[in-house]
Amino acid sequence: MEIKVLICDDEPAFVDQMAQAVQSQPLPAGVSMNIIKTTRPEELTDEQLRQCQLMFLDIDMEERSGMEIARCVRKLGLDTILIFVTHYVQFSPEGYEVSAFRYLLKQELQQKLPGYFQEAMAEILREEKVLQYSLNGEVYQLAHTNILYLESYQRMIYAHTVKLEQAEYQFYGILEKLTEELEPDGFLRIQKSYLVNMAHIKKLNFDRVLMSNGKVLPVSQKRYSELKKRYLSWIGSQWARLH
Repeated sequence: MEIKVLICDDEPAFVDQMAQAVQSQPLPAGVSMNIIKTTRPEELTDEQLRQCQLMFLDIDMEERSGMEIARCVRKLGLDTILIFVTHYVQFSPEGYEVSAFRYLLKQELQQKLPGYFQEAMAEILREEKVLQYSLNGEVYQLAHTNILYLESYQRMIYAHTVKLEQAEYQFYGILEKLTEELEPDGFLRIQKSYLVNMAHIKKLNFDRVLMSNGKVLPVSQKRYSELKKRYLSWIGSQWARLH
């Protein structure tokens, strides 16, 4: 497995320093790394952004800030690991909006990079997890990160996805068993017929949830307090990653 890493900073000397530091980090077994360096963020294309699993972005670039690039990454529907690099100690609340993974102070590069890099690798490998199912004797796989939500109807499971190679995937299954499998990886059973990926929840209300694709799904009102508690706990764990 090859991991493509983007290092984007408008200071050429720091880009080289960062690249050397990243290149020196140990990799998990079976993983290789391709580092892409740029000092011209305004020239980065959507296609180039799609190719990278990990990005180190300077927040304070003049032509195109790291935050602007991060917003573009999320608009493209990408699950890229984003690490903001900055001279300043304060953390931007905007980082939560784009699900930033870490903030790395430039003056702490040597001390903090090894730990952040290993955590990022673990997250990338976690995102490689797949839901495996069979249909008509054939075995298929769906990446967890590609699933918006699963819907159960008359013994069939309909998987609604982020990447629309097709409208939906369907297979025979039991939502209770899928819930046991997927809940530890950030999924929430909001109602007897729906299991949603919390990473794609935009708003959770008493009787409904708004998903990132604009779809509105029903929520079990009897379990709302429990569901809200679990969702807020998950949000808290994501927020903690920024610090």
